[in-house]
Amino acid sequence: MNRNFSRKHMLGLAIALIVSAPALAANNEVVINQTSAPATEGNIANVSQAGDINVLSLNQNGSANSNVVQQDGVWLESYNNVTGNNNQVDTTQLADWHIASLDINGNDNNVTLSQDGFFNDAQLTLNGANNSTLLMQNGDQDEAIISLDGNGNNTEIQQLGNANWVNAGFVGNDNELLSQQTGDNNEAGMFNLSGDRNTFESEQMGNGNVGGVVGLTGDSNNFFVAQEGSANVFIATDVAGNDNLVDVLQTGNANEFTLQPLAGEQNLILVDQRGDGNVVAAPLGLSGNDNQVDVWQSGNTNAATFATEGDAHNIEIQQRGDGNSSEMLLTGSSNVGVIYSRGNNNAGGLALVGVSNSGNLQQVGDDNTAVVEIIGDDNNVMVQQRGNENNLFVNSEMAVTGSTVDVEQNGDINLVDLLVAGNGNTLDILQNGNGNWVAGDDGYFALSGNNGSLSVTQQGSDNLVLGAQGGDGNMMSVSQIGDFNTAIVVQN
Repeated sequence: MNRNFSRKHMLGLAIALIVSAPALAANNEVVINQTSAPATEGNIANVSQAGDINVLSLNQNGSANSNVVQQDGVWLESYNNVTGNNNQVDTTQLADWHIASLDINGNDNNVTLSQDGFFNDAQLTLNGANNSTLLMQNGDQDEAIISLDGNGNNTEIQQLGNANWVNAGFVGNDNELLSQQTGDNNEAGMFNLSGDRNTFESEQMGNGNVGGVVGLTGDSNNFFVAQEGSANVFIATDVAGNDNLVDVLQTGNANEFTLQPLAGEQNLILVDQRGDGNVVAAPLGLSGNDNQVDVWQSGNTNAATFATEGDAHNIEIQQRGDGNSSEMLLTGSSNVGVIYSRGNNNAGGLALVGVSNSGNLQQVGDDNTAVVEIIGDDNNVMVQQRGNENNLFVNSEMAVTGSTVDVEQNGDINLVDLLVAGNGNTLDILQNGNGNWVAGDDGYFALSGNNGSLSVTQQGSDNLVLGAQGGDGNMMSVSQIGDFNTAIVVQN
């Protein structure tokens, strides 16, 4: 019989289960081969089969190996091959149709397998010493494939539900996988791991959840995944580096977090998504050292994207509400970027490229848009918008060093649109009220030059400042308090 579940292609794997025709005609069959030296340390096999088509082939080569197998009715097959010394294997398959294959090569390994339900399949391969594996499947068509190569590895898998799938592959020492899946069509796995002391813990409750790492090269990495709901996805893909910690909690439906490479050392990523349709994506992942990312989203259809390259990044994105989106790009060293968004349909973008950059962007209200892009060194950005439909655009076309931008808008439909170029620029804009502008994007404001300072304060409504400032050592200060004031300023 062949089984082909499309869910397995989500992690790029396809597994076919083939049951041979000669097994159909078995009707209870036991074959045991044991070899022991010296004779005082013999192998022990205890096999009990009952009913219908039971098949067992047990081969132990070594000494002091213990094997206990119990199979119940209908169609049960168990293949057991133990090579080494002092291995402990316990296999229990009760009623209905199960297939288990255990291949152990090494010493002092401990394996316990228990399957119940309909047509559960498990394949276990242990190479090394002091490995421990506990697998319990109680449902229908659950599948687990475990391969351990090294010493001191531990896997504990318990699947309750139907058509759940776990795949774990360890190459190294002291690796650990703990997976518990409750529901139907859930997937969890680590796959191509190389290194020591890697840990992946996955607990998924619901239907159609996916949690996997796929590739890992390095030491002391930790992955903690807890997903509750349906169609939640966490995939880390290629991971390389040391002392990385990724902790993902997703509660709701159709939440997704995909991390691409994650290369570097001492990275810490914490993702907490609660609601439906929330997405956290890292197209460039983390490339560098000492990065920290904390993303928290509560609501529906929120999207957060971060991409870093360099050292000592600190990223924190929090979004509460529905339909919010945040994008952040940090490239360089000692960058700090924070985006807070509370409300609905807010869009924020922060890109800092250079050295010693810091940014803070906060939006409270609905339908606010804030985009800040500064390329250069020693920049400091703080943007706060409170109200609805506020629009901010701060840009720098290269050649920016030591710039400081501090903008606060309180009210509705306030607009700040600036294009900043030069050195030593300082911008301070405060707008309280509704419908205030500071203009830009060919509707002027440009601010190009050196050692310039701009301070605009508007505390009324429908005030307008248009401007440009260019040259050296310029200062501009515009304060309009009231309504419907207009200031047009040009300095060269």
